[in-house]
This record gives sequence, structure tokens and C-alpha cells, in this order.
Amino acid sequence: MKKIISLIILISTLLCSCSAPQKSVENKLVETESKYIKAIWISYYELSEFTSNKSEKEFTQSISKSFDNLNNQGFNTVIVQVRPCADAFYKSDIFPVSIYFNGIQGGEMDYDPLQIMCECAKSSSLRIEAWINPYRVSQDDDISKLCEENIAAKWLNNDDKKSNVVVCDNKIFFNPASDDVKKIVIKGVEEIVKNYDIDGIHFDDYFYPTTDESIDENEFLSYKESGGELLLDDWRRENVSDLIKKVYSTVKKIKTQVVFGVSPASNIEKNYNTLYADVEKWVREDGYIDYICPQIYFGFKNVYQPFMQTVKKWKKLCENTSTTLYIGLPLYKSGQLDDYASTEDDEAKNEFVNNSNIIARQIRYIEKIESIKGYFVFSYSYLEKQECEEEVSQMYEAMQDSNLLFRLLPIQ
Repeated sequence: MKKIISLIILISTLLCSCSAPQKSVENKLVETESKYIKAIWISYYELSEFTSNKSEKEFTQSISKSFDNLNNQGFNTVIVQVRPCADAFYKSDIFPVSIYFNGIQGGEMDYDPLQIMCECAKSSSLRIEAWINPYRVSQDDDISKLCEENIAAKWLNNDDKKSNVVVCDNKIFFNPASDDVKKIVIKGVEEIVKNYDIDGIHFDDYFYPTTDESIDENEFLSYKESGGELLLDDWRRENVSDLIKKVYSTVKKIKTQVVFGVSPASNIEKNYNTLYADVEKWVREDGYIDYICPQIYFGFKNVYQPFMQTVKKWKKLCENTSTTLYIGLPLYKSGQLDDYASTEDDEAKNEFVNNSNIIARQIRYIEKIESIKGYFVFSYSYLEKQECEEEVSQMYEAMQDSNLLFRLLPIQ
């Protein structure tokens, strides 16, 4: 609170000094605030709570109220997972109705959730981005549960197209090496950008589903027989990068103002070697992404990827590039034991149990770094969980203490 009062006094002093500087400072503050993103992820299972057994009127009322509340608490962006698998929370000519919409994949929608959310977001002064998982087909490996109109089911029933779909790790995925897959993903993006008043297309951290060499061996063999010289790992990275580049191009051809961004895992090396996501290439070369939002889901005492050190690593990666950097924050860990923080250090493992101001401290830390233009919080449902109550309260205080002047200063 003392910081907020001091900030108000400082701003007031600057604005009252004389008329010309007053206009300049006001404009700078407004410009900085308008560009600084404070986003909340709304996952498919959270969105399902709004849609399941709900009428259009009930959905509209509840989502409108929620968006108003988010805006009132300081958020200015919602990232809504409208295609969690090869199905949709919107009226699509390409993908069937999501099983998470109302418990059944396929069929007809009584209303269009994405259309309503776009309208409600604008009414609540929120940006809205459509969150897509490009390669995931199903969270279940039972292919009989796919509806008939699901493109994955059609491919699985066609001997010439079966390799477009991969079953592994108890799930079903599209094959990232398939040209058919690239085309269907791009068509899906095109459909959303053309039909909905969105501000962005958002991909998360799921790319190649496995390192198993068998999943795309036929495609790799064809590539080598046609004269390809890349090794398997490099070729896989090119497959993913080619999709990213084509999605970016597709978005910009339709609406130049719509942004395309990716939220990868925080470990740059793991992205490169395991998921075959060449995030450094996407960040440093033009024509791939507008922004990147690494999921830095760690506390300050994490042994392997301590928060501040990991932020600095991504900050360095994005230096001297045109790619905007945001940071993904782990509200979902509030009050929880973090087994990924250490194998032996109990203080690190219990950091989110013993402290209720971690997200607030993370927000204040990154707000002082001029090159970081905002943060995304994971995720919506944790705003209301009892075990997160104090963490959320302190987070809101940090959000509303916008620290505009601090963002104009270089980090110490």
C-alpha cells in the first residue's frame, strides 16, 4: 500500500508540474498501460463449466459476468481454449463440436460460444485470443470415441491416410510430419480468423507428442528418398517450424492486426530436443510469431529453473528481436507441494505452501523489466479456489498497482 501511495504522489507531482509535460506524461502512461498485457488462460475444462447443460442465455449471462469481473480486477486479455483437440467450441465446417461443450462430440450447437465470448469480451473491454492445440486429437486413445465427422476418424478408416494420426501415451495426435495435417490446422486457423472478431491466435506447448522414431518413419523415408539431407531431429524441427510459419502467414493475410503467439515450455533445450520446437528460430527470425509467452511455472527457490534466472534467460533470447515477450505464471500451484522444484530441498518443494505472495512478487519483478510486455496467469478456475484465496488477493493488489513508472525505468 505504501508503494501505491508513493506512486500516486509521484505521478501527481509530474502531472502538476506544468501543462506541456503533463500531456506528455499522460500520453506515455496511457500508451504503456494499453500495450501491457495482463491475461488469464481459460482452459477447455474451465470453459466446459460455462457450457455444459447451459442454454445460450445462461451461457451469455455467466460469461459476461465473469468477463466483467476479470476486467474489474485488472485483467485486459482472455486466452480461451476453443479447440482443445480435433473439435471445437465454435461453429466449424472443419472440426466437430467439442465433447467438452456438452458431453458429446459432434452434432449441432445450440449457440456459438466463441461468437458470444467475442461480443462479451469487447463489452468488457477485454482482448480475446483463440487458444488452439494444433496436434492433439483426443485425451483418450480409444479411437471408437471419435465421432464419424472427425477428420482423424476419417483418416484412420482410410489406408492411405492412416499415418496422419498417431496413437501414443494413451492419447491420439495428428502426425506433425503430415502435409495433410498442416493443411487442416491452417484451414482451422483461417476459419477462426475470418469468422470471429478475435485479437489473436494462441498455441500452447504441445508439439511433437513423442521422440519415438516410428511415428513418422514413413514420411521421413519419403523425405530421404526424395533427396532430403536433414537428420531426423532437424527434419522434425522443420516440420513444426513450417507449420508455425504458415499459420503466421495465414493470419496476416486475412487480418494484419490479429497477432499469433506461442506459449512454450520454459526449458528452451527441452523444447528443441524433445518437442522439436525451435523457439529460438521463431523468436529471432521474422515471419514466425508476434509474441512468445514461456510457461515459467516455478517459484523463486526452484532448484532446476528458479523463476528470476529463467526469466532472464528468455529475456536474453528475445533481445534485439521484433518478438514481444510475455511470461506465463503458475497460479495453479498456489498452496500445493511442488515436487518438480527439487528432489531433496523441502524449502523449495514447499515454497507455494509456505508463501501466499509468490505470484504477486513475480508480477512486480517482471513489471520492472522494460522488455517484458506483460504476463499470462494459469488459470481461470484458480481465481475462485479457497486454497488460493490469499494468493489471489495479493495478486490482484499487484495487478492494480500497475507500476507504470517503474516499467519506464531500466531493471537494476
